[in-house]
Amino acid sequence: MKTILNLYFSTLKVLICSTLVCITVLIFLNVVLRYGFNSGLFFSEEISRLAFVWLVFAGAQLMLHENGHIGVDMLTSRVSPKVAKGMLVLSQVLMLYVTWLFLQGSWKQTLINLHVGAPSTGVSMALFYGAGLVFSVLSFGLITVQLLDSLRKPAGTYTQQISDNPATLAPTQESGVLK
Repeated sequence: MKTILNLYFSTLKVLICSTLVCITVLIFLNVVLRYGFNSGLFFSEEISRLAFVWLVFAGAQLMLHENGHIGVDMLTSRVSPKVAKGMLVLSQVLMLYVTWLFLQGSWKQTLINLHVGAPSTGVSMALFYGAGLVFSVLSFGLITVQLLDSLRKPAGTYTQQISDNPATLAPTQESGVLK
């Protein structure tokens, strides 16, 4: 199971990089064609916007997996391990609730825009709102696994996952320091 997840997130990293390259190439070509040849790619802005939305949600999914989001431990570093574990569990339950709300909203917007075409390309706008659906479903599963892992571990043994990236700074040992 772990190898499947590693393969999924490695593929996601490749897709994020290729999406960035695609957006850059489309916008660059459109600018060159407009100013150099007085023409342009009619679909460039729309495809770039769609790719950017999927890029943001894919990046958010990756950061959720790698715990790459900004964390402030000013309060949790000053309380007992049991209270800190309770706060972690509470935050994960709240994240599940917000993800559920996001899933409901994305589902409604996808259904509303299912037969609405984009102005230039005619591509269904449900593809635009479908990014929220995919993100919500995958994030709900990931947060659930993290919550179960937090509940299973004894208080005081939770350590934040550090990514393999050497540019990532190691957490400080000082209590109350913003990370």
